[in-house]
Amino acid sequence: MPKAKVIIFDLFETLIHDIKFDFTSGLLYLHENVLFEATDKLELLNYADTYWKNLYDKRNEDNSELPFEEELLDFKNKYGFKVDLPTEEIQYNCVLTMNPTELFNETISTLEKLNSLGIPVYLLSNSIFKKNVMKKFINQYELEKYFVNTYFSADYKVRKPHKDFFQVVFDDIQKDNKGIENEEVFFIGDNYDADVLGAKNFGFTPVFLNRKHVDGINNKGFLEINSLNELFELMT
Repeated sequence: MPKAKVIIFDLFETLIHDIKFDFTSGLLYLHENVLFEATDKLELLNYADTYWKNLYDKRNEDNSELPFEEELLDFKNKYGFKVDLPTEEIQYNCVLTMNPTELFNETISTLEKLNSLGIPVYLLSNSIFKKNVMKKFINQYELEKYFVNTYFSADYKVRKPHKDFFQVVFDDIQKDNKGIENEEVFFIGDNYDADVLGAKNFGFTPVFLNRKHVDGINNKGFLEINSLNELFELMT
C-alpha cells in the first residue's frame, strides 16, 4: 500500500453529520423572509418542485452540478425580493435552514493530528452552494484553517464521481507537491459510489468511511474504516 502524502476529505457524513436535509424548508425561508409578500407559497413550491427539480434531477445523468445561486436569481426575476441583502447572505441563511448539522466527535482531533504530522489536507465536497457560502458554513465549526484549500462542486458545475472534479484538486496538490503520484493521495469519504469509486477511478487511494457498518457494499476490498480515529492505523 502506498504511503499517504496528502489527504482529501469529503464533507457531509465524513466530517460533518447531516442531522437532516430539507430543501423545502429553505424555500419556505425565502417565501417568508426574502420574496415579495404577494408571492403565492403553493405556486412557489410547485414551480420549484417541477421546473427546478427536473433540472436538479439531470445531475444524476452526467454528474453535472447546478448551483443554488441560479435558482435564487431565477426567483428574484420571477417574484422579486422585498429585502436588500447580498445573495451570499440569503444563500447562507438558506443552507442553515435546510441543512442543520453537527460535527462528528472525532473530526477536530483528526484534523489536528494530521496537521501536527505535517500532512497536507484538502476538502472536496459535492454541494449546490458555492465556496463563498460554504466557507461561512464550515467556519461555524472553524474548519477552514485545517485545509490547504477547499472545493465545492457548485463552483465547477461538475460533481463527484466525475473525474474532472477530482482533477481540480489534484492540479492544486501538484503545485506544492512536485512529483506526487495519484495513489499517494488518500481520499476519505462515506459515499461508496461518489467518493470511493470516484476516487479509485481517478487514481487516488480511496478510504471508505463506513460509519453505519453496512455489510457487503465494499465488495472490491478497498481500505475501510468505521470512524476517522481508525485512519491513522492505515498510515502507520
